[in-house]
Amino acid sequence: MKRILGMLVMLVAVQANAGEVTVSDAWSRATAPGQDNGMMQLVISSKQAAKLVGVTSMDAKTAEMHTMVHENGMMMMRQVESIDVAAGKPMDLGAAGYHLMLIGLKHPLKAGEMTEVLLTLRLANGKEEQVSVKAKIKSLTGSAQHMDMNMDMHH
Repeated sequence: MKRILGMLVMLVAVQANAGEVTVSDAWSRATAPGQDNGMMQLVISSKQAAKLVGVTSMDAKTAEMHTMVHENGMMMMRQVESIDVAAGKPMDLGAAGYHLMLIGLKHPLKAGEMTEVLLTLRLANGKEEQVSVKAKIKSLTGSAQHMDMNMDMHH
């Protein structure tokens, strides 16, 4: 049993690695009944400067990059076209005010399962790199990090 548990922990801790770019600490929050949007947080590192320019979800019709901004006393989500990743400095999307939105979920995100996205990054040398990322789905309850997915979305 300990061996199986150890193997599961190792699987969850695995980093996505595609040469120049690594992604770690990817997670998503379970969705409430009837909720058709989800979110994902992760940390991206790149050996050279890069921009996250695209995201595709395996579990949603659309995936977008969003930032959170204060506007007229309210927290609002805004879609962004790209997110800069400095060379050699991890970009923690959540800490930097970003997240990935999974829009039009094909099925609910359930705690303990995984969800997957494909990230597209444009490197400083002009090349594009794609990284497949699997994120652990965390429970809806018990976290101050839980985001209300019914927030106003403005594009």
